[in-house]
Amino acid sequence: MNINRRNFLKISLQVIAISSISRVSQAAITLTPSNADIIIIGAGISGIAAARSLKAKGYNVLILEARNRIGGRIWTDNSLGIPLDLGASWIHGITNNPIKQLADQFALKTLPVNYEARQIFDDNGTPLTARADTTLSNRYKAIYERVIAIQEQRIDDDLSDISWQTALTQELANENFSSTELKELYFSLNTELEHEYGADLSELSLFNFDEGSAFKGIDHIFSGGYGQLIDKLVIDGKLTSNILLNQVVKSIDYTQRKGVKVTTGKNVFSAIAVLVTLPLGVLKANTVRFTPPLPQTKQSAIKKLGFGTLNKTYFQFPDCFWKEDDHSELYNFISSAKGHWSEWLNMHHYNQQPVLLGFNAGKYGKDIESLSDKALISDGMQMLQKTYGKTIPDPKSYLITRWNADPYAKGAYSFIGVGATTKDYDELAKPVTNKLFFAGEATSSEYSATVHGAFLSGERAAKNIMSAVPLLKSVVKKSILK
Repeated sequence: MNINRRNFLKISLQVIAISSISRVSQAAITLTPSNADIIIIGAGISGIAAARSLKAKGYNVLILEARNRIGGRIWTDNSLGIPLDLGASWIHGITNNPIKQLADQFALKTLPVNYEARQIFDDNGTPLTARADTTLSNRYKAIYERVIAIQEQRIDDDLSDISWQTALTQELANENFSSTELKELYFSLNTELEHEYGADLSELSLFNFDEGSAFKGIDHIFSGGYGQLIDKLVIDGKLTSNILLNQVVKSIDYTQRKGVKVTTGKNVFSAIAVLVTLPLGVLKANTVRFTPPLPQTKQSAIKKLGFGTLNKTYFQFPDCFWKEDDHSELYNFISSAKGHWSEWLNMHHYNQQPVLLGFNAGKYGKDIESLSDKALISDGMQMLQKTYGKTIPDPKSYLITRWNADPYAKGAYSFIGVGATTKDYDELAKPVTNKLFFAGEATSSEYSATVHGAFLSGERAAKNIMSAVPLLKSVVKKSILK
C-alpha cells in the first residue's frame, strides 16, 4: 500500500464497548435555535477549521455533531492503555503541510515513517529474499506502466473511461504469467493501489484515479494520536461552548426567507447559512433530506465519486514475539486470496508496545465487517501464524473498525470512480444560493482523501461564507429577530 501519499484518511466504528470521548467534547452548552449566524454540520477537522476561522472574525457559530465525540474521521482510542488511531494516522508529506505546522505550533510530537523498512512474506510465511522482492517490484512497475500506456492511448483516441481492472485484464492477455507470478502481481496491486484508494481496481477510474497533488517530504505519525490535534484546535479556537453533540441531522431546508432551517432528531435550529461537512458516504446514502433537493450537478458528482473502505484491526499481544524483526515498520503478506491481511504496521517500532495493526481494503475490507469479532481475529491470526508459528500467543486485547457500518461515515475516504473527474470534487464544493456551503476531504480536488485536504477545505469554506454572509445579514438577520 502506497500509504505515503493519501490513502489513510480513515475513520472507524468501534464495535467493542468503548467510549473514548475527547475531554473537550463533553462540554454541556445551551444555545437557542435562532442565535447562530452559521450552523456547521459535523465536528470533524473541516468543520472545526471553518468554525475556528469564522469565530475569530466575530461570527456566532454552532457545530452540530451526530456522535458523542468530536473529530469525525479522526479518533484516537486510549482504551488499551495507549493512544491508537482508529481513524486518520498520517501526516502525508511534512514539507509546508498545514497539519505539520499545526502540530509544531501546539508542540505535538510526531514521528517519521520509513515505508522502505518493510519485510514481505510469501504465502508459506517465508521472508522474500532481496532479489525476490526486487523481481516482484519490477514486475508490478512494468505492468503499471503498460496499463498507463493503455490509459494514454484511450485518451488520445477520445475513448470513454474504463476501470483499472478492465485495462489490466486487457494487458494480462498479452502476458504468460504463472499462477505464483499472478498472485504476487495482485498482491502488489492490492497494497499499492487498492489500499491507497480503499477501492477495488474494478471501481477505480483508469483516466483519473491518481489526479490531485501531494505535499513533499516524508510522512509522520502522531506519537500521542491524531486526536490531540482536534482537542488543541477546539481549545485554541475557543469552540468548546459552540458544539452540540448527539445531534443527528435529519433535514436541511434552505427555502426559508429567514435563512436555513436544520432539523435534528432533538431540535430545530435556524441560521443565516449552513456549512455541510457530512462525509461523502453519508451524502450518497441520502440520510439527510435537502429542501429543495440539491442541484442535479451536485447530485451527479455525489453519485460518480467513490467512497472507499479500509478497515483496521489492532492486535495487542502479551509480548512482542516478532521483536527480532523490529527494525521493519511494515509487514506484507502475499496471501492466497487477493487482499487478505496483506498489510500490517509494526506499532512496537513507534510506541514500544506489543501491538500489530492489520489493514483490509476494498471488497475484502467490506466483507470482513460481517464477521464476528472472534472470527475476524481468528482470520488475522491465521496469517500471522503462517510466519511466526501456531504457538504465538493470542492477543490479550484488540480493536476492530467497521467503517461501512458506521452510520455517520459509511466508509473511509473518497476516490475517483469510473466516469468521474476532479471536477466532481469541485462541484461538490460549490455553495448553493449563498446559504448552503460544503467542506470535507471529498470537496478538495487537490488533496482529496487526506486530513490536510479536509482542513484546508474548511478554511476555504469559511472564506466563502465570510464573503457571502455579510450581504445576507442585512436582509436575513432582521427577519430572524422578528
